[in-house]
Amino acid sequence: MFDRFGRLGLCTILVLAQWLTGCAALRPAQDLPASNASIDRFLLHGRVAVKLDERGYAAGLRWCHSPTGDSVTLLSPLGSVVAEIESDGEGAKLTTSDNKIHRANDVQSLTREVLGWDLPLSGLRYWVTGRADPALPVQSQPRDDAQRPTSLTQSEWTVTYLAYFGASAMPARMLLVHDRLKLRLIVDRWELPK
Repeated sequence: MFDRFGRLGLCTILVLAQWLTGCAALRPAQDLPASNASIDRFLLHGRVAVKLDERGYAAGLRWCHSPTGDSVTLLSPLGSVVAEIESDGEGAKLTTSDNKIHRANDVQSLTREVLGWDLPLSGLRYWVTGRADPALPVQSQPRDDAQRPTSLTQSEWTVTYLAYFGASAMPARMLLVHDRLKLRLIVDRWELPK
C-alpha cells in the first residue's frame, strides 16, 4: 500500500516539476486571448473520451506543451495517474500506472503500440488551440462569424469545434475523427503564457 501511494506521490512531484519548468508564468483562463496565432505553450486541463470501433475509454487529461516538448497525463475518474506520456527531441516515453516504461521515436507510434490508438500529438498541439498545423496541407477549414474554425480537415483527421470559451479563440469542446477512431475532448481550463 505504501509503495502505491509513494509512486503516486513521486508522479505528482514529477508532473509538478515538469509543469513549473515548462509552463511557468501562466495566466488564468478568464484572460483568454481573442487571437491564437502566437500560442507556443499551454497547460490544458480537461477530459478525453476515446472510441475505437466498439471499445470506449474515458480519462481526465492534463497536457503541458512547450516548444521543447510535451507532458500528457491521463487520469482515472478518481484522479489517479493511468499513464504519462512525455516527448521531446529525443523521442517519446509512456509510463503506465504500474510503472512499466515504453519508448518510441514519436508519440503517435508509441500510443498505437501501447494503447491501441493513435494520438497525433504533432498536429494536435495546433488543433486544440483552434489552428491548422502549418506543416501540413489543409483539406477544408470552414469558419464561423468570428473567423474561428468550425471544423478542420488535415492529415486524414477531421476536427469539429463544438464550442469555444466565450468570444475567445480558445476551443472548449471538440471532436476528432480518423477512420474508426473518435476522440472527444473537453477543455475545462486553459492556462497560457502572459
